[in-house]
Amino acid sequence: MPDPLLGPRIKLQRAKHHLVELERTEREFFDANPCRVHFDTESQPGHKLAKIILDSPPPEIMHVIAGEIIYQLRSALDQTAVAFARMSGGVGSKRPNPSDVHFPTGDGLKGFLSSCRSFDRKKQRFTGNLRYFDADLRKAIMRTRPYNGGNETLRAVFRMANIDKHMELIALAASGGIRGMNDFKFDGGGLQLIPNGNLNEGVVFSDLSPEGTITPKNAQAKIHVAGQVTLGDVPPYAREPLVPFLRSMVEEVGRVHARFEAVLVETGRKIAQDNSGIAEKGLSFSFPFGLLSAGNHFRVTG
Repeated sequence: MPDPLLGPRIKLQRAKHHLVELERTEREFFDANPCRVHFDTESQPGHKLAKIILDSPPPEIMHVIAGEIIYQLRSALDQTAVAFARMSGGVGSKRPNPSDVHFPTGDGLKGFLSSCRSFDRKKQRFTGNLRYFDADLRKAIMRTRPYNGGNETLRAVFRMANIDKHMELIALAASGGIRGMNDFKFDGGGLQLIPNGNLNEGVVFSDLSPEGTITPKNAQAKIHVAGQVTLGDVPPYAREPLVPFLRSMVEEVGRVHARFEAVLVETGRKIAQDNSGIAEKGLSFSFPFGLLSAGNHFRVTG
């Protein structure tokens, strides 16, 4: 029996592959671009604010990889809807047309239900993307709730697919803080990191007196900062950490796909099988739930 969800599964695996690539690209970006220290004496009179600044913007390729992840996730969902349309017997003489089918979504519950199946009183007929689907397959899709106020993570796949061309990336400092400060001597102040500050604009890590200084104790002294790239100020996901945000979408689409597989097995439309072999040879797709932080050293300048 042909596997009806083979295509969507391959799409999901490609999204996972791109996520691994995105994590590596983010890590390499922070490793290759050291920050510098700037002493700000103008923002607060009587104070000397030590700031770490990252002059380099995130590489544009991260934008491209993120767009590829979103595309593969959206495509996996749409291909699942098409597969369900082909498996459905229809209603009476009416059968779903796979070429007109896409995975439904909506701004809210009402819009989502209309996109799935609703009765048009004026035309006296059912409308909606799933109107001729088998009832159990239609319900399986509707239970995913990809609308605002429903499954927000799944809804993000559709929203991000629409705003991908407007997506802006900004480098920020992670809340994990900075390491290696024991190798530096502070005169006239101490460590004072402001979490989640914008590295491109400068993150304050010490409030010194006007004559305060920061000097290394040895030639090998380095300060490391945990870094992450976030989305820009474009709503509705402004300043979301990029990698964790996309990871949550990949994991959610994976869970949805697993539930669809189970429905097909339970109803006899698909034979249960081990799908682990579909992953690309040599790749591991296990993702930690915590934030991925990348070490980054910077130099102290006058």
